[in-house]
Amino acid sequence: MGVPKKILIIEDDDVSRELIGLALLKRGYEVTIAEDGIRGYDSAVFLRPDLIVTNISAPANDGLELIVRVRKTPTLANTPILVTTAFGSGRATFSLQQGANAYEPKPIDPHGFLTTVDRLLTQCDTLRAA
Repeated sequence: MGVPKKILIIEDDDVSRELIGLALLKRGYEVTIAEDGIRGYDSAVFLRPDLIVTNISAPANDGLELIVRVRKTPTLANTPILVTTAFGSGRATFSLQQGANAYEPKPIDPHGFLTTVDRLLTQCDTLRAA
């Protein structure tokens, strides 16, 4: 197996952060965690992850603000972003309009979540190979 994909989780809720982190670790991904959007953005710039998973309502620079910042940063602009939300499809749809690639509703269904993660990473690999 090659180098594990790096995934950055930006999540303020302890339970969600643990559930998402454990699911990704069990799948063999390298996981970094930030508890708010400011630390998350700084971590993204430093780590250049293969995928960013962010809570749409992360404190201190929420998920929507983070998406806009990431898309404006040349070294991160093409990084896939998966948004998690308990706010329903309206806010999630808005996050897609701002540049997110996909969203998963909370509470997180680990199977559906991992399917989306795998799909985003595969799409990203396909684009890089083209």
